Amino acid sequence: MKSTTMPTTPPLTGVPSGPTTIDAVDYRRVLGHVPTSVAVVTANARSGPVGMTVGSFTSVSLDPPLIAFFVDRSSRTWPRLYEASYFGINILGHGHSALCQAFSRRSEDRFLDVDWNPSARDVPLLDEAIVTLECTRAKVDLIGDHYQVVGRVETMELRATDPPLIFLRGGFVDMSSSDEAPGRDGMNA
Repeated sequence: MKSTTMPTTPPLTGVPSGPTTIDAVDYRRVLGHVPTSVAVVTANARSGPVGMTVGSFTSVSLDPPLIAFFVDRSSRTWPRLYEASYFGINILGHGHSALCQAFSRRSEDRFLDVDWNPSARDVPLLDEAIVTLECTRAKVDLIGDHYQVVGRVETMELRATDPPLIFLRGGFVDMSSSDEAPGRDGMNA
């Protein structure tokens, strides 16, 4: 397999380097108390459709419309995603934990038994996603042991208004019984 060099920026200045006193197991346990939405990143690589679950998806900018997610630099899926010109972000709904797990497993064909269709840009988009975005890669930076991937949103579609799939403390939160939808006076108001 051809190796791909990822463009990176210089190391962060002012960030101490060297051994840390933070235990990795404790770090994961403590930050596990912070809820994250679940997204599946998909693309059409030279070898065919490829996808992976991420729990680090976020919006970055309105103008231009940018999103970001993080990928472990040891990921075997990332080099295949990186070779594609376009990638998709598929936001999963509260009832799609099995779909999340399908794209988290170590398997060559994560699309097996998954309903999806190619977009006009040939990006595989998951039929069950409540939101889909098609993006071009704007920037990739190596930060610690992860790549930060920033994408420019080219198209987007709200497919359902179901609550999102939320990961918290090693499991999924059932938000299906929530009676109130968040209003416009949210966190960034």
